[in-house]
Amino acid sequence: MLKRGPTDGQDATERPPPTRRVPFLGIFAFWTLFGLWSAQQNALVTVTSGESVESWPRLFVIPMGGAWFWALLTPIAMWITRRVRNGNVALVTAVAAHLGTFLVFHTMDAAVYAWLRDIAGVAPRTFIQLFFTVASYNGLVYVVVVMFTMALDYRAAFRDRALRAAQLETQLALAQFHALRAQLHPHFLFNSLNAISALIQKDPERAERMLARLSELLRIAIDTAGTPEIRLVDEVEFVKRYLEVERMRFGDRLNVRVELADDTYDSLVPSMLLQPLVENAVRHGVAPNPGPGSVEIHAEREGPALRIVVRDTGNGMKAGGTNGHRREGVGLSTTRARLERLYGDAQQLALVNLPGGGFESRVTIPFHRGEEEPR
Repeated sequence: MLKRGPTDGQDATERPPPTRRVPFLGIFAFWTLFGLWSAQQNALVTVTSGESVESWPRLFVIPMGGAWFWALLTPIAMWITRRVRNGNVALVTAVAAHLGTFLVFHTMDAAVYAWLRDIAGVAPRTFIQLFFTVASYNGLVYVVVVMFTMALDYRAAFRDRALRAAQLETQLALAQFHALRAQLHPHFLFNSLNAISALIQKDPERAERMLARLSELLRIAIDTAGTPEIRLVDEVEFVKRYLEVERMRFGDRLNVRVELADDTYDSLVPSMLLQPLVENAVRHGVAPNPGPGSVEIHAEREGPALRIVVRDTGNGMKAGGTNGHRREGVGLSTTRARLERLYGDAQQLALVNLPGGGFESRVTIPFHRGEEEPR
């Protein structure tokens, strides 16, 4: 589902930069591991130097206490970093805010460090000595926290921009797809009404039945207008109803055969994909010949692709146009453009003359069902 954009009257540039939620458990786990590593280093130095330790647990008091204290300060530092960044303040103000925050953190950490040394029974130092001793360490930690926060947020901003760009691209492709599909409605209606008008004088009753079926087809077409893809079995049912209208024109001259592989029934295809292909087969494969003709629809899965073939027994296409193909009319050219909009390079529409006579429209698209991605 696409995300909603800025509300009416809200400038998209005023949108605050995206942020990542503060991973409290991750912060605590990181500082715990860092404290354990520091304690292990203290123990290793003590053992290798030959010093005696009356109480081994006290080796862990200072590093673990300091690490957990920074685990508490880290979310605050991240919050302040984001407030400064989102506030769009001047560089001098931002630097002053970070310096002030660091001085508060550093003073608190020096006091905690003195307290931990007292608990561990380590030789005492004055607060001023400790204040300057841990200054470089705390400065480095604070800078790392600030840089890590900014890196997280810039990564989130990059992903957000990429997502919005993809959404806009999808919306544009769907808009173009629906515009192309809308071209099929008047084309389909015009051709059908021409067929009906030819029968009004010769067979009014049959013309009336054709008109009733045409209205039903238009209702179905309008109902599915907002759906880019439908199930293949539903698309075939629509085409069958269209062919019933054509049967009223051609009678026994038009034979229809449909073969769908069992695993293709629920596969998704563009709505109104088959109608222009079948219409092309009827108009150019059956109508020009006085004898009987047939239109066949086959569908099967070929690995990751769905292959659909619409075949007729006509004379094929004449030479000319691109690559020897007859110039495509509105139906075929629109179908080709719709496939490109929906599937990009993962589709193919081939128009082929058969060696023994006849013509095939071969459609290849990605095989997918339901919520699966078509590409």
